[in-house]
Amino acid sequence: MMGRRVHKLEEACSALKAMDAKVQALPVQGDVRDPSKLDKAINVVMSTYGQIDVLVNCAAGNFMCAAEDLLSKGFETVVGIDLQGTFNVSRACLPALKKSKRGLIINISATLQYKAAPFQIHAAAAKAGIDVVTQTLGVEWGSEYGIRCVGIAPGPIAGTTGGPTGRVFGNFLKGQDVKDIVPIGRWGETDDIGLTALFLATPAGSYINATTIVVDGGQWHDASRMYRMASPFLKAIAKQRQA
Repeated sequence: MMGRRVHKLEEACSALKAMDAKVQALPVQGDVRDPSKLDKAINVVMSTYGQIDVLVNCAAGNFMCAAEDLLSKGFETVVGIDLQGTFNVSRACLPALKKSKRGLIINISATLQYKAAPFQIHAAAAKAGIDVVTQTLGVEWGSEYGIRCVGIAPGPIAGTTGGPTGRVFGNFLKGQDVKDIVPIGRWGETDDIGLTALFLATPAGSYINATTIVVDGGQWHDASRMYRMASPFLKAIAKQRQA
C-alpha cells in the first residue's frame, strides 16, 4: 500500500491486519506524481514479496470550484494526481506485471465524467482521461503482455470523504430520500467497490479487459436531477472555498 503520508498508511495496514491475522500489509511511502519515488517504492515491494500481480490505482484529489474561478494550478494538481498518477504508477509497475502470468491493473474512476460535471471540471476531465488510459493499456498491454486493465467507476459511496455522507455532500443530502438519487434505494458501501475489485482479480473476471465497470446502483443515468438539486449548495461550497 503506497501513499505520501506514512501514518495514514500504517493505520490502514494495521486495520487490515486486525481483520485477519493472515493478511500481509506493507506501508510504502511514495508519490504518484514523482516517478523516482515510485521506483523506490516498487523496489521495496519486489524485495519483500518478489512479484506484483495486481495493481490498484486509486489516488485522487478533488474540490468544488466554478470553472470561471478555477486556476490553472488547481486544474493541473487534480489532473496530475488522478490521471498522470495513474499512468505513472502503471508504467512503473509494468516490468513487474510483465513477469506475472495474470497481470491486472485496476483503475478507480468515477461516473461524474459521463455527463456535464458543474463545479468539478478538473476532476471530470481527469476521470475521463483515466477511462481512456484503461481502454488503451488494456488493448496495448493486453495484446503485448497479457496484462488486463479494467476500471471501476463508483457512484455515491457512504463513508467516503466525497460520498453522500462525507463532508462535501453530507449536509446537503441529510434528510433526502436516497430513492430520489439512487434507483435501487441505497447508498453504495466501500465493500461494493472492494468486492468488484476482488471479482476482477479472480478467474471469474479473467475475460474482462479494456473497459470500466460502473458500480453505482444506476445513479449516473439520473445524475442530472441530482445536479439540479445540488446546484445552489455547490455554489455555496465554492464561494466558501474562495473566502
